[in-house]
Amino acid sequence: MREYSCIINPSGKPPVGLSNFAKLARGDYCFVDKTLFIKEVLDAGDDVTLITRPRRFGKTINMDTLHCFLQQPAGGCRDAINRVSTTAERSGENNLFADLAISRAGEGYQRERGKRPVLFLSFRAVKELEWEAAFRRMSALLSDLAQEASQEAPVNSLTPSQQDILRKVIRKQAQPEECESILAILTKLLTLKHEGMTPWVLIDEYDAPLQAAYQYDYYELMRNLMKGLLGDSLKDNDFLHRAVITGIVRVAKEDIFSDLNNPGIYGVSQDRFASSFGFTETEVKELLAARGLSDRLDTVRDWYNGYLIGMDKPVTIYNPWSLINHLANPTRTPQPYWVNTSTNHLVRELLTQADVTVKRGLRELLDPARDHATAQPVCEYVPLREVKKDPKNLWGLLLAAGYLTRTEKAPDNSGTTMQLRIPNHEVRRVYSDLAERWLGGGEVGEGGGMQLLEALMAGEVDVFAARFEQLVLESMSYFDAGGREPERFYHGFILGMMQYLRDRYIVDSQRESGLGRYDLALEPKDKSKPGFVLEFKTCLRQSDSLDETAQKALRQIQEKRYHINLFQRGVKSVIALGLAFKGKETAVAHATPAGVEQSAKVGPIGTGEKIVKN
Repeated sequence: MREYSCIINPSGKPPVGLSNFAKLARGDYCFVDKTLFIKEVLDAGDDVTLITRPRRFGKTINMDTLHCFLQQPAGGCRDAINRVSTTAERSGENNLFADLAISRAGEGYQRERGKRPVLFLSFRAVKELEWEAAFRRMSALLSDLAQEASQEAPVNSLTPSQQDILRKVIRKQAQPEECESILAILTKLLTLKHEGMTPWVLIDEYDAPLQAAYQYDYYELMRNLMKGLLGDSLKDNDFLHRAVITGIVRVAKEDIFSDLNNPGIYGVSQDRFASSFGFTETEVKELLAARGLSDRLDTVRDWYNGYLIGMDKPVTIYNPWSLINHLANPTRTPQPYWVNTSTNHLVRELLTQADVTVKRGLRELLDPARDHATAQPVCEYVPLREVKKDPKNLWGLLLAAGYLTRTEKAPDNSGTTMQLRIPNHEVRRVYSDLAERWLGGGEVGEGGGMQLLEALMAGEVDVFAARFEQLVLESMSYFDAGGREPERFYHGFILGMMQYLRDRYIVDSQRESGLGRYDLALEPKDKSKPGFVLEFKTCLRQSDSLDETAQKALRQIQEKRYHINLFQRGVKSVIALGLAFKGKETAVAHATPAGVEQSAKVGPIGTGEKIVKN
């Protein structure tokens, strides 16, 4: 037996999109050995184990691995469990797991291998636009499962009504209420077939049909089907050994799991299974070293790392889908592989329609002065049908789905408020793309909102001011602009817009410069282009003049010499903008560009001032 490494077949192909363990183990693939997931499942000891992780984090391949390990050889793993893997051939053992970590875990675990029958069902493909199409796909999945389980089984030992439902399900003629009982019937049938040996039930991506149903407005119909299907088979079922379920979100108990007796639920905040999904720092270092790519570590860490899993002993995890795709294309610069695997429609819709409290949180996530973190109430049971009604449901969904992660700071004493952050550069693109959507197209005027930013970059402040007013009028409410901290709202709103310029500008917020701290600065990467310093002020009283408030903001830039850092970094000219706000009314004052002085002492910016009132 070789000295153990978590990297198997280092020179093999990266297994992009492969979710079949037998093919992975016996094919020419390089992969990270995650078979200790099996040990974690067996150690957990729950009658029903629910594990939630973001999409593309290895749930399906782990469940298929578990299936292959548990399935009785006579029942047939769905891809021939007793075939010889590449590593097994070298060791002389006819065993897919012969040279993997689970084989070293102890005899007690080996005794569980192939001991019981298994029902394995994945709902990850049930994402139809309409209920009728979704039910047809569900019927086809259940029909295939029922046909396989009933082969050479004592069907006549079932009750007449159970036999009738089984026949209808196999023929795809069953009604939804009849389909609800099929898993319970199949567990009984397998127990009879295997002389009293009760089966495992493995269900992958249980919530995929529910998320699609919520998105396309047939949630109640799908909820009723799933609640009956899982409830009948998992609660007080004498013919069930144990069940393992995976998904993205922990759907609220009242939606699905109200009938279950204390299932073991392991989300991103629980320590068990923390390192079972995704890649740890150690695994990534070994993987890169094995493939001669150790010099990529900092890059892949910035792009794909950052998910903090667990609470008492947290583990930082890399996104496995993105890393594997990057290894398959090592000559390319990093790409947003994970965020491009779906439309992000639900997340985009919820963020676009979010109330003012959520928008404040998003503003904090974009603010470097807050370390891109926000403290928010989080509900880890996500009631999908009510996700729009309470902000904590949205934060819980973003956390579970991988669009946010928590910081290392522990939750408050109640356990409901967490410090959240964007995990990495790749996911940050989602929020930048959302800002682009707000700016793009005809939503904010002819030619789209991007012309607003292009006008600013060209120094056309009059055009910028006019388009900015239109954007404010069409994309926010008085509740946004007129809250308790309207200046901070506008700061975050503009900061979010400026993220779209990240390829051309370094965007800084609330950094010290000169004699104080500016609100926002844009440093051009091409130093021949103008830099910008922005200061925001709100009219505190209804009688305050927008013009005078904008001038006051401009004078603050000049008197406190906020522009000095840009000059010292080699920027040749700077435009100062004072922005004033009164509800949804705006005014902009600006100073003309000034050239850099050669001495260390930099004077005030230009002399030409102008008010643009909207």
